[in-house]
Amino acid sequence: MGKLMTGALLREVTRLHDRLQRDTQACCGTTSTQCHIFTALGRNGPMTMADLGRYLGLDKGWISRTVESLVQERLLIKESGDADRRTIIVRLSEQGKVRLTELDATLNGLSERVMQRIPTGQRDDVYAALEVLRDTLLAEPRPGIE
Repeated sequence: MGKLMTGALLREVTRLHDRLQRDTQACCGTTSTQCHIFTALGRNGPMTMADLGRYLGLDKGWISRTVESLVQERLLIKESGDADRRTIIVRLSEQGKVRLTELDATLNGLSERVMQRIPTGQRDDVYAALEVLRDTLLAEPRPGIE
């Protein structure tokens, strides 16, 4: 494969990593959307359904159906908000926390295996570049958001 343009390279890296993660998640009995929800709640704590949808950039209906299936599996808990009873707050149940821990361990193990394939002398540089890329992506304005 010839040298890719920056945009094509970033999309290819994202696609390959996403595919590896989806394949790994599937082995754990978890869909990609479910994994994103677990991760969001694990990092941020309880969130309103609206905030969860905005955070993940996913359709309200898609989030609602996925959350409802996870509630039925007793992995998430839905509660009414204190100030506004129409507001729905979602949080991880104890079983959900266990599932998140399992997913994190599995996906972190995958990432460690990938990093081990990088020559030893380049790993620190790759890690530093990933941190810079993450920070830059977080700082990039999102169209239609704020």
